[in-house]
Parts: sequence; C-alpha cells; structure tokens
Amino acid sequence: MAHFDQLLEEFSVALVTMTILAVIVAVSYWWVTGHSPWPYMIIAEVGAFGWGTAILTRSSPPGRR
Repeated sequence: MAHFDQLLEEFSVALVTMTILAVIVAVSYWWVTGHSPWPYMIIAEVGAFGWGTAILTRSSPPGRR
C-alpha cells in the first residue's frame, strides 16, 4: 500500500507540473503570435500532457522503504 501512496503522490505532482507547463505554453503562444492556441496547440498539448505525466511519474527517484 505504501508503494501505491508514493506513486499517487508522484502522479499528482506530475499532473500539477504538466498543467502549469501547458498553461504557460498556451498563454506564451497567444501572447507572442496574437493567435488563439486553439485547436492546434491545445490538441497537441493533450498528447504531450499524457506522455509528460507518465514520464515525470516514472522517472522520479525511488523512495525509502
């Protein structure tokens, strides 16, 4: 059960990190180009969001046992 709790904690941190990154990228794109990031940037970010969350969750250092 402790391993599941650690994985859940890592997943939630990765989720928050990817959400912040996605918002920064979309707002930066809108600010620099003056065009709405929908649909191209947002649709691309959905795929990147999933991959980024999985990579960040699994690449964290192992915890204590």
